Amino acid sequence: MLKIYIGRNAGRTVCLTLPATREETDRAFADIGSAGSEIPVLVQEARTSVPYLEERLKGISYEKKEHRQELDFLARRIGYLTQTEQDMFSAVLRMEDPETLGEAINLSYNLDQYEVIPHGTDQAEISRRLLKKDKGIEIPAEIAGFLDYERVSSAYFLRHKGEFSPSGLVLKKEGAVLEEVYGNGRYTDPGYEKGGLLLLHLHPKGSRSPNGDYVLSVPASGERITLARERLGVENLNGCSFYASHAGREDLTDYLPAGMEVEEINQAAVFFMEEVLDGTKEHFRHLLAVLEAECPRTLEEVLEVAGNLKDYRMCPEGVDSPEEYVHHVLEDSEVYYLDGFIEQFVDMERMAKALMEETRAVETSLGIVTGDRWRFRDFSGELVTTRLFSPLEGNFHEEDEWGNMEETPVVLDGRDLMQYAESIQERLEGEDWSHEGDRGLAEYLDNQLLKQRVVSMFPGIEEVNGCLYGVMTMVSRGDLTAQEMDMVIESWSGQASDGWGEGFEQREIKTSEGELYVSFWQSEDSFEILSEDAFLNRLRESSGPQMGGM
Repeated sequence: MLKIYIGRNAGRTVCLTLPATREETDRAFADIGSAGSEIPVLVQEARTSVPYLEERLKGISYEKKEHRQELDFLARRIGYLTQTEQDMFSAVLRMEDPETLGEAINLSYNLDQYEVIPHGTDQAEISRRLLKKDKGIEIPAEIAGFLDYERVSSAYFLRHKGEFSPSGLVLKKEGAVLEEVYGNGRYTDPGYEKGGLLLLHLHPKGSRSPNGDYVLSVPASGERITLARERLGVENLNGCSFYASHAGREDLTDYLPAGMEVEEINQAAVFFMEEVLDGTKEHFRHLLAVLEAECPRTLEEVLEVAGNLKDYRMCPEGVDSPEEYVHHVLEDSEVYYLDGFIEQFVDMERMAKALMEETRAVETSLGIVTGDRWRFRDFSGELVTTRLFSPLEGNFHEEDEWGNMEETPVVLDGRDLMQYAESIQERLEGEDWSHEGDRGLAEYLDNQLLKQRVVSMFPGIEEVNGCLYGVMTMVSRGDLTAQEMDMVIESWSGQASDGWGEGFEQREIKTSEGELYVSFWQSEDSFEILSEDAFLNRLRESSGPQMGGM
């Protein structure tokens, strides 16, 4: 919480709760008035849950845009600090005495370089800890009660920084390094925390706050989870919708099972950080590659895979494709020999596939992974074909008697489009899939685990009961879970609206009467993409096409 009272010296003051909107700021300046305008508008007083800030903010010019932006950012940043962290922040400000608002904000991102000895800790224990930090002396518990607390603490604070706070004694860690997280033109999210694996932007399902989403840096402590629940007004964060963002690394959620919710993602991230990762980018990528290769479907399976990370190996850098893997394996093989002359007569693709299967190697987006055994990866079942149905809409530009196309199109629904089905099919068959290959739109699935399971996705059309529908045909290794199917539908919807479909609807289909443009997506709320079973059930329940106006 941060409130400021702004005004000219000895003049009228106006209260602002930060962060303030442009309208609130303009109204505040209007209320202050222009009388005495040669005197700048300053922060006259402040009220905040970080006590030491109140004195530090007095006298700051509120006329400077830079200061207004920093004060708003500081207010948002405070909103992401737990009460313990706010107490620590206040103590750290007293210790470090920053010269600028930017430096103060940056300190709030470096609280990990300080520690707190909670209130209620007896003086004997505090003395023991101070002596260990100061002198490296380990005092036996049996004689700790005889230590002179005043002498120990006085000696410590002659050489080290420390301040008391409502949460306890705050000390600067030995060898502390304060990183520059905020400032110098770099954008930092108020909810960002150093060492986080990603940011989750949360909002309760079905509603959005006028102040924007709540940002949770994961892994998050129990206290931070509680704070997020309070800010969002929910009992459990799993009731929230979210999207993820990340900086300079892969998106962790793309390597977790479809349908994992916020607190499950955090539980996985906490386990990774505390039990698995060593802080290097290479180890993080190793973990993601193994998760992609194993394709776990539950949190429990994720934790089991991560907990046994040592059982999996990644091929060296530069060995990223099956063909490269062949050469890598044959370098040390006593069974196979392959030189440049022989290689020209070998079907390398077939050999690579056979060798990958023999050595139980898996190709992932991050490299090739091998393991002593695969715990959850099982693609031995049959390929499954699934079809998704959705409405089609056409815009027809009729050719006039002079051979020009009418500017205003005639909008056609699925029944109207039946007469052009053959032309639409020809246009679809002429699509260029050279980049995507035999995977089609499956190549653009974001979730790498799902991408391992889905073999191909290709759009098409089909007539049902005298009406033309859009059909996405998907082939997968085994049946997909409901959560995985939802993710496929979401991906196809995005492709239909902004990806492949956006391009397709701009490619004309010439007919004898004019030009036709076909869209696989419509903006109406009634637009739906349904599985084949759900689609046929919908048709049986109605007397005619009811999906999206079809």
